Amino acid sequence: MKRNIIEFTRASDTPDADFSNVRGEAVLDKLIRRYPSDAKCLRRAHELLIEEPNYAPAMHRVANSLHEGLIRMFISYRAGLDVAAARAVAEVFRTLSAGKVEVTFADEFTSRISGQDYKSEIEAATKAAHWFVILVSDSRELSGWCMYETGLFRASATSRRMERLICLRHPAATPPSAIDGYQAVTGDVVHLRRFLDGLFRQLNPLPGWNALNPTLDDATIEMAAARIAQALRPPRRPVLFNPIVTLVVQRPQALTSPDQLSDCVVETDRLTARLFGKAEPPTRWGALVSGLSGRGQWQHELVAVLRKAAAGDIFRQLSGNFESPQGGQVLRPVVQAMEHDGLDGEYRFQLCFLEDLGRASDTGLTGSTQALLTAVRLHNRVRWEVVERFADAAWDGDDCAAAGKSLSRIDREACGNGGIDAQALRSHFSSAAASELEDLFEDWAELCDSNQGRLPTALRNTDAAAVRAAMLRCRELNRQVLQHLLPALESLSSRRG
Repeated sequence: MKRNIIEFTRASDTPDADFSNVRGEAVLDKLIRRYPSDAKCLRRAHELLIEEPNYAPAMHRVANSLHEGLIRMFISYRAGLDVAAARAVAEVFRTLSAGKVEVTFADEFTSRISGQDYKSEIEAATKAAHWFVILVSDSRELSGWCMYETGLFRASATSRRMERLICLRHPAATPPSAIDGYQAVTGDVVHLRRFLDGLFRQLNPLPGWNALNPTLDDATIEMAAARIAQALRPPRRPVLFNPIVTLVVQRPQALTSPDQLSDCVVETDRLTARLFGKAEPPTRWGALVSGLSGRGQWQHELVAVLRKAAAGDIFRQLSGNFESPQGGQVLRPVVQAMEHDGLDGEYRFQLCFLEDLGRASDTGLTGSTQALLTAVRLHNRVRWEVVERFADAAWDGDDCAAAGKSLSRIDREACGNGGIDAQALRSHFSSAAASELEDLFEDWAELCDSNQGRLPTALRNTDAAAVRAAMLRCRELNRQVLQHLLPALESLSSRRG
């Protein structure tokens, strides 16, 4: 570090004196007396900064920087994602400036002062920086810490001509809105070469400074530009495999009916809107789902799921589905993400719609026919997915867990279809047979109810003896129910044939 050995003739000219309230030629004269060897540079800085509101602090920063022979630079980036790019930029700036640029970035701090409060060190370095470089390799907004560092730098800056906020972005990335108004440097070789030439071979990299390294040749600049361009990571490009709708809901904890969602704002694209029979994406949920036919059981499930999610409760995904007017696809809604800032009542839910290949949507059949088909399907699933599959099980922990999951999947489908409507089934049976079937359904509920049934309870407790007894009863009840249902289905098929 240089030291000027001069005799101070006035008390106000001592190295520690503060005359930030002094402006114009008086500031310049005092700084020249303090740093006579930098007089020419200080006069040039004075010409560039004289109209700045914070002229005196800016001139002080220039004088200190010239005296030290250093320009301080801080690199802000997404931790873990852009650290390789930060290293490359730091090495380029240190090399091209011939050591006149002192570079600070977080990765070097954490390796140099492990176990200490490196964040306070980073904050100090951010405030002291003359150049603040943000690396943007993604089209999303800056991370919270990057925004904090940016705010610190902007708050400590003295002049729009003194400090530089430099955004180096991958060509495919969008500069973040937090630095609107600052020109970003596109990270290709052409733009980077022009940028590096201006920083290192031109006058006034800081006001008053001579060129940092005027002897740099074009080939060196070209190689440095190529290195930075290669280090900037391309942004991740999202690929959506399922239709997506963002649903904006105010106070979802208070929802009680699907009708309350009608005026909620939605965001989606044209392809997703076509699945709902719309040529253009509607802006309201009610308009989006207005053309769907059927009972809409899934919409009641959606209300319950949104309410639970917003309250922080565990929820089951929707089991209901609907038929798309576009191509007859059967779609099942899935709530896959939720955003909330914790401050107000607005929640943003992201819904995707999966094609439900294994199930039909509401068919338009009569209630009694639909009830019979549902009962046959569910009890056939019990027979093959539970009774026959686990016929030889040892009923250890793995067997109990697997059987419990199978029962849960069947129960979720039953809930999604509104359960088995015993009253609607009566038209397929004589009075005596209908009463017998209803008694069987009561026994079935006592055995297999998901909350209190003997079989699910035994499976949860991994009680092998209780499971074997309950499975024997399950086999017998399932056989008796199907003995009633299958002849009724055959009779129905014969009448329709």
